[in-house]
Amino acid sequence: MPVSSEKSEHTIELACRRIGRRSANLFLTRQLWCSGAVLVVLNRALQGDLTQDQAIRLAAGLGEGMGGSGCLCGGLNGGALALGLILGHGRLSPGGDQKVMQATRQLHDQFKAVHGSACCRILTKKEAQASEDQYRMCARRTSTAAELSAAMILDQRPDLLRKVDWGYLSRQDSVMTAGFKIVADRLRK
Repeated sequence: MPVSSEKSEHTIELACRRIGRRSANLFLTRQLWCSGAVLVVLNRALQGDLTQDQAIRLAAGLGEGMGGSGCLCGGLNGGALALGLILGHGRLSPGGDQKVMQATRQLHDQFKAVHGSACCRILTKKEAQASEDQYRMCARRTSTAAELSAAMILDQRPDLLRKVDWGYLSRQDSVMTAGFKIVADRLRK
């Protein structure tokens, strides 16, 4: 394998890990739900077309297994949105975008292989609701969904590696910093 190919694979793996870590951080510091954390980070890190506000609003109803229903994991929902945003062809067609459909199915299947289920209700049944254990476990699942989504996107769009916002991915907010951000955001509105 040529050195440049090895370096590229290492850089892709690093980007995916940092995307997962940044998503988990936004979730753990209570800045975003799982779905929003995945979509916001993938959009920002890989130069998606959405503003942060648009990404947050788009994913707003998908946390806790689609609006609290306990169905599909919110992180997976956020990942599916990011796949459509970045890999989608953007044209109407009766059969949908098969490339995005295939990637979304792959995301689902890989996530399920790692965590044993894709259903929020099943994934969280052993943890007490809103406990620190649940937040930590959901942060891991959020990270997995973000990493898997990033890997699929960068596999199909390796050109995006040159556009990765490494500075953004390097940030890790403390709970205190996140609290200040949340308060400042509320005061702006």
